[in-house]
Amino acid sequence: MVEVFMRGKTHCAAGILAGIQLSIIFSMPVSIINIIASAAFSILPDLDKSNSIISGFIFRKKTSEHIYKLLIYTLNAAIFFMLIKMNADFLVSGIISFFIIIIVEKKVSHYHVRKYLVSFSLLLIALLLIIITNNIFFMFPFVVFAVFPWLKHRNFSHSIIMIFLVYIMMKPIEMISSLDKISVISAFSYGFHILCDMFTRQGVALFYPFSSKKISLGYIKVGGKFSNIIEKILVLLLFIWTFISVAEILGIHII
Repeated sequence: MVEVFMRGKTHCAAGILAGIQLSIIFSMPVSIINIIASAAFSILPDLDKSNSIISGFIFRKKTSEHIYKLLIYTLNAAIFFMLIKMNADFLVSGIISFFIIIIVEKKVSHYHVRKYLVSFSLLLIALLLIIITNNIFFMFPFVVFAVFPWLKHRNFSHSIIMIFLVYIMMKPIEMISSLDKISVISAFSYGFHILCDMFTRQGVALFYPFSSKKISLGYIKVGGKFSNIIEKILVLLLFIWTFISVAEILGIHII
């Protein structure tokens, strides 16, 4: 199946390089924490897609598939034994439970269960952070992103409002933890992801919730050979630009 969103690995690589380049241009510190923030926030917008790289990082797909199967089998057994306890015929109980499970599987897919698992994982992290840090500001980003799996792809998660919200959520954390400029780096990396997605055919709902119209600046069909080449060229150009900038800071003149 051809994916309609830019690949997570490309977003991550481009986000890291763009974040480093931003730090160099505006004389901001290039730290491991800021690089990690660039990587994380460059792929977080796709948390509204169940099979995205960030969803898989939070909760592995194979694990969620096993949990889904376990839930289905457990439900099947529970229904069967409940019918037996009601003095129903063994064969009738088996047939009824079989058809009930078929209906359940049609209504509740693996991806529905996966959404719950991803959201629950983020909320659990938020709870642990409150207990450990005793500060609610560390909780907010995880609570907000816990809602993402239930949102329509490329709407609120890919809007200008969300870029500002990332900055607003990260600013108190920056002030409390003394992580210099992490709010700017996080918001920029998040916005860079959205900018990249604007060059695909599907586009993004940049002004959501005021407008659901998808804005597209290009006609790239992500998943094809041409789009893969474009993605690699983008990352390569960013790498070269960053390499030259770092070299100049070190007093090495390449150009």
